[in-house]
Amino acid sequence: MHSFVDTVSKNGNLLLNVGPMADGTLPKMQRERLSGLGQWLSVNGEAIYGTRPWIRAEARTGAGLAVRYTQKQGALYAIVLGKPAGNRVQIAGLQAQDGATVHLLGHAGLLSWQQKDGALSVTLPDRLPEAPACTFRIAPVLQA
Repeated sequence: MHSFVDTVSKNGNLLLNVGPMADGTLPKMQRERLSGLGQWLSVNGEAIYGTRPWIRAEARTGAGLAVRYTQKQGALYAIVLGKPAGNRVQIAGLQAQDGATVHLLGHAGLLSWQQKDGALSVTLPDRLPEAPACTFRIAPVLQA
């Protein structure tokens, strides 16, 4: 998943290398991987389909997790590769515009945020989805 998101954020494409067996079926491990990718995309696909790279491809959270960016239609998607710990995530080097909204894909409602120490600091919901990466939609697009 992380390779996929990293590649998309840099305007690349990822060869999945899925090959059917002689009878046309896919091996169990390949089916599981494709299913996992599909489940993640069912929640986070908005940050992948039809997007373009942002002015920067990557950043880090205050806790050291990698962040990858995509954008479309006035929204920036910050995809955190991993599960943030605690009740806040800080994305270094981002400045939100006044009146911006932050939404965690797969979670109903907006999240509160503030600028803190040169980072966008977002208050997380009580429970994050179990996923290899979580996506924040920030609109309007943030400044670098």
